[in-house]
Amino acid sequence: MNKTSVGRHRTRARARNSTRRTGWVRKNVVVDQRKLDVARRALGAGTETETIDRALDLVAFREELAKGFSAVRRSGGLADVFERRQKA
Repeated sequence: MNKTSVGRHRTRARARNSTRRTGWVRKNVVVDQRKLDVARRALGAGTETETIDRALDLVAFREELAKGFSAVRRSGGLADVFERRQKA
């Protein structure tokens, strides 16, 4: 193998790896069509790709919320401002 072909291979590998880390990538997945149809209607998505993207956004948002709630709990929580109203 000569130096030229090795250099090209490394450049392609680097480009391919950097694409995987950011932006849109093509994936072939096996999915339950019934679940995908239900999610598509629930999310109001126009395409299956949009459905999956919105669902993944919701999962990522859920993770952010969980981290936020954990931080609030660690800091001592919140005062129950409705406690007086419930007793009255």
